[in-house]
Amino acid sequence: MNILVTGATGFIGSHLCKELLQRGHTVFGLSYSRNIRNIKSLVNKKNFYLLTGDIEDVNFLFDIFNKNEIKIIFHLAAKLLHDHDLDNPFTYFNINARGTLNLLDAAYRNDIEKFIYASSMSVYSEPPEYLPVDEKHPVQPSTLYGVSKLEGELYCNVFSKAMEICVLRYGGAYGKGQPKNNAIFAFINQALNNRDITIYGNGTQSSDFVYVKDIVQGSLLALEKNKSGVYNIGSGEEMSVKDLAERIINFTNSKSEIVFTGKDTDRPFRFVLDIKKSRNDLGYSPHSVDEGLSMYISEFDGYREGSIPK
Repeated sequence: MNILVTGATGFIGSHLCKELLQRGHTVFGLSYSRNIRNIKSLVNKKNFYLLTGDIEDVNFLFDIFNKNEIKIIFHLAAKLLHDHDLDNPFTYFNINARGTLNLLDAAYRNDIEKFIYASSMSVYSEPPEYLPVDEKHPVQPSTLYGVSKLEGELYCNVFSKAMEICVLRYGGAYGKGQPKNNAIFAFINQALNNRDITIYGNGTQSSDFVYVKDIVQGSLLALEKNKSGVYNIGSGEEMSVKDLAERIINFTNSKSEIVFTGKDTDRPFRFVLDIKKSRNDLGYSPHSVDEGLSMYISEFDGYREGSIPK
């Protein structure tokens, strides 16, 4: 089956492309970036085709569909959350909202069988009104990123009247290839080098941290089970930042100490996703956070068994 994956060179997109190829699909990986580090092992593989272009370019999108007989779309391309998102607010709209609309329009006009949209837990209100946060929880994003992802969901809802669409709200993904400004990457890197692990706030703030291979599992199940609608894809396990740091220290046998910076965190609240709907409808079964962290540490860039100084 011919499958288009947007955001193919990104963190989650690259893992998804690898798994789709392993399952025998023909994958067209679309990326705006020319950095192929995450998919270097795929570029010469049979049935993988790297396409470089912009989802803001409607003619480019239509050209992809006209030439390649695409049947399924996994739409992961997005401008990610940035600390200074108010400095360039229209970028979020142009890429995440309008780009999604462009892709939906092209999919609709080319008889795509299934459209799977990667949304985010950032669409929910912050702090949440109740825990765990299920798919019926109020959506009231507090960032431009969250607003733009919700806009994409609303466009999906409109087009769902004409084609099969599934919206997946991902939790806080971690794993090999993740951005280096991510807290889990920073904590593991600090622990492996026996440096202090620095935490903003008081450490009681929590989130839903989900291993990237579980996100891929949930995404593929949305295709295989032929489900439509909205689904949370997380670990379903609440983890405080302090607890996360302590576990990483333990798993790495590190001599690191936890240090509180005295600076405020931008997420000073508790958060965890309710994944019962995904478990029941999709058969989704994620690893525990402990299992995911152990696997990530074992494949961490530069990590070698027994290399931590004693």
